[in-house]
Order: sequence, then structure tokens, then C-alpha cells
Amino acid sequence: MFSSPCTRVVALIDMDCFYVQVEQRRDPSLRGKPCAVVQYNKWKGGGIIAVSYEARDNGVTRNMRGDDAKAMCPEIILCKVPTANGKADLTRYRDAGAEVIQVLLQFGGIVERASVDEAYIDLTRVVDARMRENCLVPELEKMENTYVVGHPQQECEGPVAARISGLTEYRSKSNSD
Repeated sequence: MFSSPCTRVVALIDMDCFYVQVEQRRDPSLRGKPCAVVQYNKWKGGGIIAVSYEARDNGVTRNMRGDDAKAMCPEIILCKVPTANGKADLTRYRDAGAEVIQVLLQFGGIVERASVDEAYIDLTRVVDARMRENCLVPELEKMENTYVVGHPQQECEGPVAARISGLTEYRSKSNSD
């Protein structure tokens, strides 16, 4: 294996507006419309826990009350988290999150679920296998958003050169191990 215990490739998957997407999957008529998911008490329309992009464009944010969202965006649709025994019943969201985990597992990494809508995926073995196959992008300059942390940077002129230096060092070190 190419990676040392200190060289891991771990990604955080944070599903944006996840609760809204679950509701949109349940009711496709909500897609493309401003909507939000509210939970708990009915005071001031309930507390918003997720907001669609369309509602965000109208100034609606998480942690607002439903009534405040309606004032900002009269056409917003508020979906309510079901309750059971007087508490939020997150079963549908947990189940949807578990489906996502099953998809992530197909990439061959090790997945650790962090919450209903977040997970860490350790892709070290997958990346090591790709590196053994030399499936690297040959032109590092085109990897604009790729940074390697933890490799000492040589004296470089600017952040682009420092990024390329780190990638080059990581690539050469990994290939020699």
C-alpha cells in the first residue's frame, strides 16, 4: 500500500438541503419551488431546518421561523417533519441517509456516517490503487482545486506554484513507496 498511516485521503460528504431533497423526492411537485422543512412546535410556524435553493434566493435561511419565511417569500411551501410521541420522527430522513451511504460504499472506500446528512469516506485504498495504475492527470496545472496538505512546500512564487509543488511531491513520494 502506498499510504502511510499519516497519509490518508478522506472526504467529507455534507448533503446540502438534504431534508428538502427528501421531501422533494416524496413529492416531485415541490421541485423547483421555494420550500423549507420545519420541525417541532407550531410557534411562529415552526423552526426551519433546511431550505431549498429557490427559497434561499428569496432570503430564507435555516433557523428562521416558518412565519418569518412566509413574510419574506409568500410562495414558500413549508414541509413539516412528522412527529411521534410528541417528538420529531426523523425516520424518513434517516432511511434516505442510509440509502446515500449504500451509494457511497459502491466507490470502494470506508464510510463513517457522521449524521443523517453527513458522512466521511476514506478513499485511501481507492486512490492508492489508481496511483498504482498510473491513472493520474498528467498536467497538474489543470487540477485547479486539488491541494495536498502536509507536504513541506519548497520556496514557490505564489499559491499556484506551491499547490503544484505539493502535488508533485505527493505524487513522486507515493510512486516510490
